[in-house]
Amino acid sequence: METTRKFIIIIVVALLGLTATAQDNQNHSLNERLYKAKVRELVFRLHITPEQQQKFEPIYRSYCEEMTALWNERKRPIKPSTSTDAAAMAKRKMEMQQRAQGIRMKYIDRLATVLNASQVDRFFEVESIIQKKLKERHDQAKNQ
Repeated sequence: METTRKFIIIIVVALLGLTATAQDNQNHSLNERLYKAKVRELVFRLHITPEQQQKFEPIYRSYCEEMTALWNERKRPIKPSTSTDAAAMAKRKMEMQQRAQGIRMKYIDRLATVLNASQVDRFFEVESIIQKKLKERHDQAKNQ
């Protein structure tokens, strides 16, 4: 009886591990598809040439990874119960925005080595539009 129970526990733990691994793979696959879609949209909207794209993609991937790591640090928003809590939350949000701005500043010079003046000028505008569309779609899916 005890051996059977141990065997069942081992199987359950193994299945949970497989489920977690499958979910991680699904999330990675989704993130990769989103990244590729964003690259396609940027290439289209900024008229990036194939030669530019080869140099652009590694820079953009690095940029996306840094921004994703930053935004993954966010804590779930909770409704503040006091003015002090609300002020602390507002400060944290502003600090995150400031750090994001620092990342953007860092990458603008790198992008300028690959993109022409017009493309550099429009890059963050187009990237912002793409992010807003993704957020809208995410919010719509969440509300359904």
